[in-house]
Amino acid sequence: MEHELAREQTRPKFGPIIRIIEAYFVLVMLAVLGYAVVSKPADFTYDISMLRVLVVMATAARSIWLIEKRADTTRRFVVVSMIVVIVLSVLDVVFGGEFEKIAAVLSMPVVVAGGVLYFAGSLFIVFYFAFSEHAKRIFVVPASAGRVDQPTSDPNEDIYEKRFSWPWWRNLGIYYCTFSIFGHWAEIGFCWLIVLGVVMGDYDFTHAQLWDWWLCPYPAEGIAMVLIVVILAPFKDWLLKKFGGRVVPALIVSFLVNMLVCASIDFSTGITANADYSLWDYRDLPFNFMGQIVLQNTLVYSVAATFIVWVLYPLMAKALHRMPPRVANTLFVGLVAFYLFLELLYYVNIGPSGIILG
Repeated sequence: MEHELAREQTRPKFGPIIRIIEAYFVLVMLAVLGYAVVSKPADFTYDISMLRVLVVMATAARSIWLIEKRADTTRRFVVVSMIVVIVLSVLDVVFGGEFEKIAAVLSMPVVVAGGVLYFAGSLFIVFYFAFSEHAKRIFVVPASAGRVDQPTSDPNEDIYEKRFSWPWWRNLGIYYCTFSIFGHWAEIGFCWLIVLGVVMGDYDFTHAQLWDWWLCPYPAEGIAMVLIVVILAPFKDWLLKKFGGRVVPALIVSFLVNMLVCASIDFSTGITANADYSLWDYRDLPFNFMGQIVLQNTLVYSVAATFIVWVLYPLMAKALHRMPPRVANTLFVGLVAFYLFLELLYYVNIGPSGIILG
């Protein structure tokens, strides 16, 4: 303990430059989020700009994380990632028309001043972390410090993280963000089943949020995945124990419970976000309830939920459990930062009439 205290006392302080760099990363993230708020989804295309946004948000958030931990990987990560950001930004300005997009929203002096500060700040950070002796003395804590190495090959290991531990919360965030986006793609796939006549229903190819904005997150699907992790997957394990390891009866009961949960989520989403039937209307389909849920959809959702509970979630849990913690943490930071950008881009907009939600 005394040795640790002495080391803390002799460790170089961050100093104003490091704090200014951290503030720069925060300002860059706020600028990107602000850009999402003032941008109209219909005007935002999936080009190099979207890739740059993902890299910028992940880089800034992860850099602040590493700086605060004084990790010995900080300098290497910041230098490499900032060079990538600079290259992507130049390509975006030259080929992606990013300069014109921002100039259309902000005044030209603001755009020019912001661009100069952005590139000058990025270049300064690269040179500071690459050559500063002060940075070399600060970032010396091994990446493995305070971390328990995770097992990688034991087939009998427990792949599920301890509840309410940091890895558990981190993985929950990864599941939520991932399935909020994948859930959108699943909705597109289901609509194509309607188009092909496999299932009953109506479709509207003019519905831009579904067909055109294919990175627009659907929070209901993310919430459904969280419920799977927190409730349905543990319930499946409890059923297996209850039935003495017999899969068939446990699978049947699990499917029925999954159906009840899926119907509840679908109905709750409907009466809150679809009260005027602007998003969907099942009133003309057989076995519907209040036009918000219908039996065929509930069955499809239940089959998908059961597949996730029994097959997909264990595979994802195993992959995250065996992933090096720094990789899993970076994945979490990048996903959350990018998801926040998407939420603001598609669900919040500042227009002439003020802030518009949804």
